[in-house]
Amino acid sequence: MPPESLAARSVTHLNLDVASLAASERFYRDVFALPAVRTETTIRIHTPTFLLVLAQGTPHIGGGFHFGFRVDSAADVDAWFEHFRAENVPIVEAPVQRGPVYVGRVHDPDGYSIEIYSESERIEPKL
Repeated sequence: MPPESLAARSVTHLNLDVASLAASERFYRDVFALPAVRTETTIRIHTPTFLLVLAQGTPHIGGGFHFGFRVDSAADVDAWFEHFRAENVPIVEAPVQRGPVYVGRVHDPDGYSIEIYSESERIEPKL
């Protein structure tokens, strides 16, 4: 039996293999404006509550795997997607309302799917 339930805990990190550390570093640093710290074999991206580690290797893409960044509002989601279009980031799914979540997806250089979403409000789709 586990010592305690992990239900009240947060997932703290994710490690992904990437084909090119240089391409991933540019993408996460320049497109997402994340603080990417490069070592010889990894890129470490710290946010206040999460650590994303990108390691040189063979990307493992498949199924419904993705990770996401929650933003404050649907307008913030739309602003990110305007930025992605300007940076020619592959958009997998333009923002759409799904129940209480407004969400869109992009791909990173290795094809990992990344969600940008908001749970704070319901909006009407743009026509």
